[in-house]
Amino acid sequence: MKLALVRPQERYRESVVRGLRELRDEGLPWHVAVDLTAIERDFAAFVASKLADVKRDIPATHLWAIADDEFVGRLSIRHALNDALRIEGGHIGYDTVPSFRGRGVATEMLRQALPIARTLGLTSVLLTCDDTNARSIRVIERNGGVLTATKELAPNRPLKRYYEIDLTQQEPPTSSRSTTSP
Repeated sequence: MKLALVRPQERYRESVVRGLRELRDEGLPWHVAVDLTAIERDFAAFVASKLADVKRDIPATHLWAIADDEFVGRLSIRHALNDALRIEGGHIGYDTVPSFRGRGVATEMLRQALPIARTLGLTSVLLTCDDTNARSIRVIERNGGVLTATKELAPNRPLKRYYEIDLTQQEPPTSSRSTTSP
């Protein structure tokens, strides 16, 4: 699968809506809150909001993973961290559409995101994931993530893992399968 990270574009409307529906149906809180009706009603406004490059009052670059002209995932690179993102979220967050999991999509998205993060002036990035999220742990570690801490955020939640990827020392693994076009 040849994968490209691209800026949000209206031309991917159908596959983005399909992918967001899959993510919402999975039941994760940050996807359940997505108003698919509003997105379908005004997809142009949804794209414009992603191009505005702000998340939680922090500048962010939003990218979509496209393979064979199909939306297969999304990724955000936060240009800085606030207190909330230091606890949960980090510099880079990503999701793979469930029907495309197990194909290396998230690993490739993160691999392609690291040079973009460098161009934004970041010298290292923080990534967080739950201790129970084996897939995300593998994605981060395959891209050079070094575990720096594990913390309990609440008694009824899994431990949170904190990884750092040093962008001054680390070159991500290369892949002939992919291209990047932010």
